[in-house]
Amino acid sequence: MRLFVASFFEPLFVEAISDIAGRARANAGSDAVKWVERRNYHLSYAFLGEVGPAAVERAVQCVDEVVAGCRAFTLSLGPFGAFPSAAAPRVLWLGVDKGAAALRELAGKLRGELSLRGFEPDKRFEPHITVGRVRRRLPEGFFDSAADYAKTRTAESVLSSVEVMESLLAPEGASYRPVCSRRLL
Repeated sequence: MRLFVASFFEPLFVEAISDIAGRARANAGSDAVKWVERRNYHLSYAFLGEVGPAAVERAVQCVDEVVAGCRAFTLSLGPFGAFPSAAAPRVLWLGVDKGAAALRELAGKLRGELSLRGFEPDKRFEPHITVGRVRRRLPEGFFDSAADYAKTRTAESVLSSVEVMESLLAPEGASYRPVCSRRLL
């Protein structure tokens, strides 16, 4: 089972993400980017990879312990960005402004507990929502246009739960199935 730990958003927040991604898509050119489906927008704390039943249980216990002491908080959409950089984009994302410090704290707790339970969380955590993966060169001015438009959209969402998710891969794209969902206080 391919597993990751994440949080999802309220509908109006998803609508704003979708609007920004849609504007970027219209300016990206045909097939330049593999766009994330609206239903898959999420904030990922850790990708755990292919694991067995015992590891699934350890991941759920970790989330249970960490979430038990955490309060829900509000996020706001931040800037449009790219990893590794706007000059050489491979992943297009939207950042988080309000709530970024709380996200880093929550992610640090989750990732620390996961490490203690034998997981090796991928890379360092940076609060972002992936909206697309670049396949080929983007048109001149794409990034500036997308970033400027993202600045015009504001949205907030209460981050009220953490999920352990299964990622199911298929030729048409990934779909996610919740293994467990734990509410923050």
